[in-house]
Amino acid sequence: MSKEKMDAYKARKVNRKQEIEKEKKRKKAAKAAWYAVGAACVVGICAAVGVTGWNSYKSYVDSLPDYNATEQIIDDIVGILETEEETDEAEETAAEDSESEETAEENTEAEETASEETESEETEAAE
Repeated sequence: MSKEKMDAYKARKVNRKQEIEKEKKRKKAAKAAWYAVGAACVVGICAAVGVTGWNSYKSYVDSLPDYNATEQIIDDIVGILETEEETDEAEETAAEDSESEETAEENTEAEETASEETESEETEAAE
């Protein structure tokens, strides 16, 4: 071997421990990164499966009939429900009628005052 090759070999031998440590650190960092990416993928897949399962369960529960006595709709055999609805509608129409009567009264009063003013103007003009 030549003198140059021997010097290069000795220089590499001196720095060999430091290079080996750096290489080990790089390998550990790469391994940790792969584990992190793998764990993130597994968590993502588990979350997707869980959300899908939860949504399926909720739609199944919503599709089941509800047997609560307060929420059952029974046909109106006696006619009770119709009378309650009619009274509610009657109250609403009565309220609307009273409002329309008030506005009609205001309109007639305004027309009367306008007609009185025009009559007084006509009489003044005639005199």
